Amino acid sequence: MELELSSACRRALDFAFHLAFEEGILEPEAKHCISALLFDPEGPVTNLLKDFGLQESRIVSAKTNNNIEAGFSVFESAKKPYISSKILRISKKILAEQEGTSLGFLVYLIEDFKNTQLILESMGVNWEQLINWIDNQRMAPLVLDVPLDLDANTEIDSCLRILDAAANRVREGLRVVDDYCRFILNSSLLCTITKKLRHDFNETLQWIPATLIISHRNVEEDVGTSIHTNQELTRLNDEDVFKANIKRVQESLRSLEEFGKLESPDFSVAIGEIRYRSYDLEQRIFRFLDYSGKLKDIKIYGLLGHEHLDPGFMDTLDTLFENGLDMVQLRIKNAPDSKLLDYAFELKTLTAQNGKLLIINDRPDIAKIVDADGLHLGQDDLPLKEAKSIIGRNKILGISTHNEDQILKSIENGADYIGVGPVFNSKTKTFNNLAGLDFVQAANTVCTIPWFAIGGIDTQNITQLAKHGVKRIAVSNALFNSENPLKTLKVLRQALENS
Repeated sequence: MELELSSACRRALDFAFHLAFEEGILEPEAKHCISALLFDPEGPVTNLLKDFGLQESRIVSAKTNNNIEAGFSVFESAKKPYISSKILRISKKILAEQEGTSLGFLVYLIEDFKNTQLILESMGVNWEQLINWIDNQRMAPLVLDVPLDLDANTEIDSCLRILDAAANRVREGLRVVDDYCRFILNSSLLCTITKKLRHDFNETLQWIPATLIISHRNVEEDVGTSIHTNQELTRLNDEDVFKANIKRVQESLRSLEEFGKLESPDFSVAIGEIRYRSYDLEQRIFRFLDYSGKLKDIKIYGLLGHEHLDPGFMDTLDTLFENGLDMVQLRIKNAPDSKLLDYAFELKTLTAQNGKLLIINDRPDIAKIVDADGLHLGQDDLPLKEAKSIIGRNKILGISTHNEDQILKSIENGADYIGVGPVFNSKTKTFNNLAGLDFVQAANTVCTIPWFAIGGIDTQNITQLAKHGVKRIAVSNALFNSENPLKTLKVLRQALENS
């Protein structure tokens, strides 16, 4: 849309920017704009305000204080097209003009700058009478400083209708996604991200006044309201609802971005940033679905140390996989890399054959080389973000936690599952700082991703854990060093399934 302002209005706007730049300000304030409009002692704004009490001395003051000759420097600003578009719309809507006029500029100041009233009243203007005059113009058009053209500018109307429809689709779609994250996924993190995106989108819409957009809404003549496809009317499940609405959001944002260029370049750029954030949100949710699906039914997580991996152990492990062991972690300290790599490759082959998951402890490089299903880290290990960049965004990332703050931080940083403990001392290891059952209860309340109780868990205390809400456990010696690993596995699993 080519913005057209009257010569008087254009000069006043350029002058206002000049006055602002003289003070080191990039965008003119109300005082700069009023001074610019009053610079012409015989201009339409000056004459209008005289009718409502403008003091003659303030007109002279405005011109004398600015000390401007006939010419002045014109500064370009990305904000100028935005202000011009608002003046044009106000001139058309309120003053029945097609061009942006000086009086339209004045009304823009009154509607957008709260201190305009204070400034004008200090100059002697009767504010109430001025506002009454403006309100009357909404019903009775006035011939101003440019010829009146009553031909409708349908280009502006159509563009604003598009922006209105697209903005509504974005808001509605984000609300559906928000509800999905909140009530279906039960993810506080995803819910927070979605709410922030929705809030920032609504803030971005402030570039274009809501009253202006809504005033151009025309539902009765919208030919698209009665057109529906079979695909649009059908949803297979709640995930299908999410997919449809996140795409609706993205497509509508693209429409807003493109047609927004006709209203304000800055608005279009801001919408583009929102659109890219919607892609990130979509990826986060799909990732959550992927790994919550993979980890959803996992109950027993085996932790394999060097002492467990004797030559005949792989046969035992194969049997355990067939009878309820869901996932294993290779955690070997102080072994040569070549030996660690051999174990990792062997376990990767076995887990793949059984459809189970292999996690590597501490070593993202080993996990990457053998294409393990994921990586597990401690609190003092590599940060989650950096680890993810090594193993890939499509891999599972777990982390050990020992208090509630660590749980919340790990979720925020993108962990896919959490180790909660140590819960008990074991026969082979005593912990100085035992997290205990209180931490288990806290995890059951605050943790919104899969979590595993860990530390000293065996067939003697598994029932106690299950009563505290534990659904998943990580075990090592209690399983792999038992006299009958298969029987132990069945006891542990049965206790969790009965909880």
